[in-house]
Amino acid sequence: MTGNHSAIDVIFAVALGFYASGASAQAASSEKLSDDPTKVVTKIGARYSDFGTVFGSVAFGPVTKVNLSVSEGDQWRIGGSYLFSFGIVNVSASEQELDSGVTQTQYAIGTFVPLVALGIQPGGWLLFPAAGANYTEGDASGVNFDFAEAFPTEISSKGGYVGLLGLKPLSERWVVKAGGVFSAGSDDYSGFSVGAGVTLNASANDSVSVFGSYIDNSFGQRDLFGISYTREF
Repeated sequence: MTGNHSAIDVIFAVALGFYASGASAQAASSEKLSDDPTKVVTKIGARYSDFGTVFGSVAFGPVTKVNLSVSEGDQWRIGGSYLFSFGIVNVSASEQELDSGVTQTQYAIGTFVPLVALGIQPGGWLLFPAAGANYTEGDASGVNFDFAEAFPTEISSKGGYVGLLGLKPLSERWVVKAGGVFSAGSDDYSGFSVGAGVTLNASANDSVSVFGSYIDNSFGQRDLFGISYTREF
């Protein structure tokens, strides 16, 4: 009988621990900036650069969410996120078309770690180191190479990436953001991307961002400048 009570006590304690951590994570999410990559919330938005994109996330509790974006030209990204005590882990699959004509498909798993949890916030910047692994493949059949018309070229690479995202609140409503990622892999694959922008938090649930980014890798290049609107629920 005592053994049964001990087992029940342990189960209850574990369940209570999960509930408490979930409630804590939910409270923390409500206090995070709209651009915080570790924020777990249901949201929907629209973005326009050279093409239109609709994106959103659906949160299932305080630590899990599903993410989806769809753009013109059959470009897309789908994935999921889980918030741990050390940071957030994301898995995703995506497809995009680069300026060179390459259609790049990528599968990735990675994490963002908030350094503010360790008391690191230099100059008021919220820093989020990122790292992960990915598998990238590209179909260069549309590239304007002499041999491409007769021989579609498929390239694939396994590798990883490291990066850093920084958010700098200028006031309760204005936030500056900047970041960069470097990636490398097999078959001499390498690349980088950089970006920067400004976000206006028009209300507790609505934000507008202006941004610019540049991608350069073994498959090609892409530069974007655009504006986005996000609504949180």
